[in-house]
Amino acid sequence: MNAEWAKQWIGNFSVGLDTLLEMYADDARFEDVIFAHKENGKEGLRKFFASFGGPDAGENVFTCNAYSGSAESGAVEWTWRAKHASKFMGVDAKGKETTVQGVSILTFKNGKIASQRDFWDANAMYRQLGAIK
Repeated sequence: MNAEWAKQWIGNFSVGLDTLLEMYADDARFEDVIFAHKENGKEGLRKFFASFGGPDAGENVFTCNAYSGSAESGAVEWTWRAKHASKFMGVDAKGKETTVQGVSILTFKNGKIASQRDFWDANAMYRQLGAIK
């Protein structure tokens, strides 16, 4: 895996779930550490990732900033830009725009993502939404 692969992967969040999920092993494990949320398998991933594209999700754009790793594992640094259409994590976010940085730690099996752990700056999100100073 390399930076071009990482750009394709993060870009697939905007292309569509079927294309994105082709990059994952059938038994992939996912954890969003900030949300304290875990999913196993492609159907679990589909359910979680769909929340970023549903009618209440607003607009979500992910950009790859850097990749470091090998064919066994790696880290993707990314930026998440959101135009919110409803509440987010209990905070009134409708009509607000936020930009946060994050990192996905990935492992690979047979050229597919076997596990993903996401870390992102929730503090920056809350500040931009006016929930904290």
